[in-house]
Amino acid sequence: MTSFWVRALVSAGLLALVATQIDFGAGASRLSHGRWGWLVAAVATVFTSLLLGAWRWHLYLRAAGIDRGLSGVFRAYLIGAFTTNFLPSQAGGDVTRAWLAGRRGTRIRAATTVVVDRVTALGCLIVVAWLAFAFGHSSVPGTLVAALAVTSGAFIAGWLVVALAVRGGGRIAPRLPARFVGPAREARESLRACLARPILWRTSLLGLGFQALIALAAWFIARSIALGVPFSALLMTLPVVVVLAAAPVSIGGFGVREGSYVVLLGQAGVGTTEATLFSLMAATTFAIASLPGGLALLQRGEHRITSPVESGPSSPESAREQEMVDA
Repeated sequence: MTSFWVRALVSAGLLALVATQIDFGAGASRLSHGRWGWLVAAVATVFTSLLLGAWRWHLYLRAAGIDRGLSGVFRAYLIGAFTTNFLPSQAGGDVTRAWLAGRRGTRIRAATTVVVDRVTALGCLIVVAWLAFAFGHSSVPGTLVAALAVTSGAFIAGWLVVALAVRGGGRIAPRLPARFVGPAREARESLRACLARPILWRTSLLGLGFQALIALAAWFIARSIALGVPFSALLMTLPVVVVLAAAPVSIGGFGVREGSYVVLLGQAGVGTTEATLFSLMAATTFAIASLPGGLALLQRGEHRITSPVESGPSSPESAREQEMVDA
């Protein structure tokens, strides 16, 4: 695992490299003439997608035998989205929500649902990108088609590896150290439950809706700064950027994300300044939309501080109330 300081250096170096190509005057002009109604629409759309994503994750949790209640799942999901903005890894928010959703004896299952949720969401984003290409292929440069094709191929290959691992889990288990056999079996069974056909169909439909909202928000952001890029070309960059930014080589994807947008959107005729501005505006939009998760996190901390005083002696009622708070 790359150390924090190495990743910080990579992010700083890439951002500095991109900054040398930016016309700050032109960027400031675009911001000053920005149409902020589109940005407000983007924030609202992203927040709606988070609620849909939480509902989708709830289905995975129930399939894995974890019923935390829909409100508790929404809270954990929003807190995870919020902490993603402040932890030095994009996986930090996922670890947070897995920890909040799980309890002793269910941590492995909760973590498995988060992984399944992330991977299948990426698959849905790839499908949405190809659908956009099907309806607007004439405006998409061949290099973007190739980049998305490579990303899709890597995704399919990884999916096949996982499918083989799940099917051959019984043969792999004897090769593991004894202390890992139980967790590996639990993860495999949770994975099978999450990928059962009835669950997979419902979560896939929700995932397509989730990613369609993300795509719509990206288009709103582009409109807010008058970014001249075809809708289909913009959407085809999203899965590629998501995969590249997820690599554990930078702080939260910063630098890698901006550089990726500069290279990919540049193929569609977008300048470095405009592509970088779009990337930063997209990150800002997500950060604003995830602020309710920060409020949920503060509320959770307040409950933890005050509940022992307010509840008094332990009782069945107070125990149930505390469980609801911790949900």
